[in-house]
Amino acid sequence: MDIAIVGAGVVGRATGTGFALNGSRVVFYDIDPEKRWKIENSSCHTNMKFMGVREAVRASDASFICVPTPTTLSGCYDLTYVESAARSVGRALAQKKSYHVIVLRSTVTPGVTRNVVKPILEDESGKKAGKDFGLAFNPEFLRVATALEDFLNPSRIVIGEYDRMSGDVLEVLYSSFNASMFRVDLEVAEMSKLVANAFLSMKISFFNEVYLWCQKLGVDQGKVSQIAATDPRIGTYGSHGGMPFAGSCLPKDLDALVHFLNGGGVEPLLLTATKMINEIIKVRSAGEF
Repeated sequence: MDIAIVGAGVVGRATGTGFALNGSRVVFYDIDPEKRWKIENSSCHTNMKFMGVREAVRASDASFICVPTPTTLSGCYDLTYVESAARSVGRALAQKKSYHVIVLRSTVTPGVTRNVVKPILEDESGKKAGKDFGLAFNPEFLRVATALEDFLNPSRIVIGEYDRMSGDVLEVLYSSFNASMFRVDLEVAEMSKLVANAFLSMKISFFNEVYLWCQKLGVDQGKVSQIAATDPRIGTYGSHGGMPFAGSCLPKDLDALVHFLNGGGVEPLLLTATKMINEIIKVRSAGEF
């Protein structure tokens, strides 16, 4: 299958490279020349090339939007990059006669694919989703340091489909991957990513609270956590206390989910506590407490 990747950052590069290694022809679009250099100098660049966004959409069967979704000061996602990418893909789609699937891979809150991306694509293309083109949300579960390895060896593949044909196309595209596959609606797929990251954040904060208990009581926290982690229902990830969760995903995705739930009239008690404990550990680890 011919694939277009809009946004060649960590997620886009891993997605495109992974599909190329599985036999697809992949074209990338990104405005950053450094990202272009990384693609063109990769070990499998013969199956990958850069094009303008219109040429990339015309030359492919499916376009994956993999642009950043940073959070604003209020905690919600800034959709500027997603909206800009959707407009560019929609304009390119207007000039295409064959069926094409647009797949959002950027992390967003439930409802964004249906209520933000879909109207932009339809307005710019003059076409209708589910009839003239396909639409899907395909969340990524990639770690920055091992993004390509994680893409090639996924724990699960989630296909959020607006229409059945879009899901069929993605199922074929992922058919060679050895992982459980879930075909669900757009909102379930969007929420599944946020829930996973929120749980990981909560787990880290839980063991950080254990760390605080043990410090106060004079108990060896490292051994307590080591023993707890041997339970297969718990595991080792995030079980060593003393450091806050950080990075490009967990803090912003937790903030976005809390903001989203508060806006829907839901009080996320555990997630609010997760953030509070993380702030305490930040201060302690910085030596300011």
